[in-house]
Amino acid sequence: MSSLLSSLNNVLQSMLAHQKSIQVIEHNVANANTPGYHRQEVKLGTRPASPAPTLYHEISAGQIGQGVSAEMVKRFNLTFYDGRFRTQTALGKRWETTQQTLSHVESLLAENTSQGLINKLDAFWAGWQGVIDDPTNLALRSNLQQKASSLAVGLNRRASDLLGIRKDLDQEIIQDVDEINEIADQLARLNGEVANITGMELQPNDLLDERDRLLDRLAEYSDIRIGNQDSGQIMVSMGGHSLVFGTETFKLETAPDPGNSNLVDVVWEDGADFRAVEGSLTAYLDDRDHSVPAMIAGLDEVAATLISEVNALHQGGYGLDNSTGLDFFAGTDALSIGLSADISDPRSIAAASAASSPGDSSLAGQIADLRHQELLSAGSATFTSYYADQVAGLARQIQEAGSESQNIDLVIQSLQSQRDRVSSVSLDQEAANLIKSQRAFEAAARMATAVDEMLDRIINGMGLVGR
Repeated sequence: MSSLLSSLNNVLQSMLAHQKSIQVIEHNVANANTPGYHRQEVKLGTRPASPAPTLYHEISAGQIGQGVSAEMVKRFNLTFYDGRFRTQTALGKRWETTQQTLSHVESLLAENTSQGLINKLDAFWAGWQGVIDDPTNLALRSNLQQKASSLAVGLNRRASDLLGIRKDLDQEIIQDVDEINEIADQLARLNGEVANITGMELQPNDLLDERDRLLDRLAEYSDIRIGNQDSGQIMVSMGGHSLVFGTETFKLETAPDPGNSNLVDVVWEDGADFRAVEGSLTAYLDDRDHSVPAMIAGLDEVAATLISEVNALHQGGYGLDNSTGLDFFAGTDALSIGLSADISDPRSIAAASAASSPGDSSLAGQIADLRHQELLSAGSATFTSYYADQVAGLARQIQEAGSESQNIDLVIQSLQSQRDRVSSVSLDQEAANLIKSQRAFEAAARMATAVDEMLDRIINGMGLVGR
């Protein structure tokens, strides 16, 4: 009687184990296209045989197996690939973000169009050449005013647009910091849930999938390092500073920096400096505080040198109305440069070196000669070559960032492919596993029927002989 009941229990355990396998297969198939999902599989194990080996045991033919049990639900994952993937993600995101930002800067400079600053500089010098050819022609003087105004407006617009880009990048930085803090909160919550389930000796596989998805997202913002704990919790650090420790978070903060045009500075809540080296947040900070300001500084040098050199010569010349000592340009930098109110009348433009010399254009010639003088970059570049070098340098930066981004993207794709080979769901494989589990379940059900018939014979058929 006990043997048959034991057999019935074995059959029941087999049905339950293979039912569990079928449920997990159903879960895999349902999530075959879910981003970040890791394939799961029930690991079956033989139950302890009976009787257990002891010093005193009943004499029998040997131990009898007690069937099968579902020991655990395995999650297919390779931490090694995950770490490399996130490292490359942070690196690739930095180059990608830098390329996008600098490409936007390049489009605002518009040097590939007729409105490029080099064309405006050429038109400005050509305007002075016109005055040289005919210094008494008011139409040519008015044309010079128009070309000079167009050059000043071009510098103004570029400086203003670049300052606008810095403010836009500032908002991106604030948004990235908010995203990082939000992800940190979610990771801390998941750490607590994972620890609770792990403490019950269960596998929190779906929670681990969610946590890995968050870590993949976090790697886009900055480089991260992850440490595992026996409780199933993880420690996450960013730029050498702890971000998540168990269920506790150490958040980033942003505050206006008076020393940087009141743009935000990123610090940890304990006052430590943020020192990450990769990811979109690092790219935004670097572009806002270095790449874009370098372009603004270049424009300022062009404008300031133009203002000082042209004004120095113009003040010593004479206009058609014998006015002298007048400035041609107003302002001090690219954002403020403009035509001086002193030359609102084109006759006030100084072209002569002496008073009452309407046909003299020698001073205009001296101003026009500034075009060929190496007055910028510590006396090593002309106006045109200096700005052309700046634009060319920007193009090289964009090309380098694009090349690095593409190369790293290939590495990321390769790592993702390796991750997928380990963790992604294969519908063909799941179909084969389903058939195996289904057949095993059906066989166990048939065994249950056989044992049931044997028990029925013993219970209901014994003691009826001769009646």
